[in-house]
Amino acid sequence: YIEIMRPMPGLDTGAYQEEDFCFIGDDDLYAVFLAQRSDDWGDSNVHECDFSCDDGTLSFTAWEENATDEISNYDWDGMEPCQSGDTV
Repeated sequence: YIEIMRPMPGLDTGAYQEEDFCFIGDDDLYAVFLAQRSDDWGDSNVHECDFSCDDGTLSFTAWEENATDEISNYDWDGMEPCQSGDTV
């Protein structure tokens, strides 16, 4: 996966270094991440997205419990997997 998320300079990154950790899918952590919100985030409700190199699907979240705008494994026009050396 390639993950892109909002800047969170005050977050203790050492607490999230598990091998299989992902910033999507754990509602219990969303409040911790949202507490890092700054004015730089603007008004957008997408705070993290990831791209699956295996199949090209996209996932994104607003980090809200039971968010209706949290999408996992979204199929999008032109999606394709990528390998080492590819450009996404």
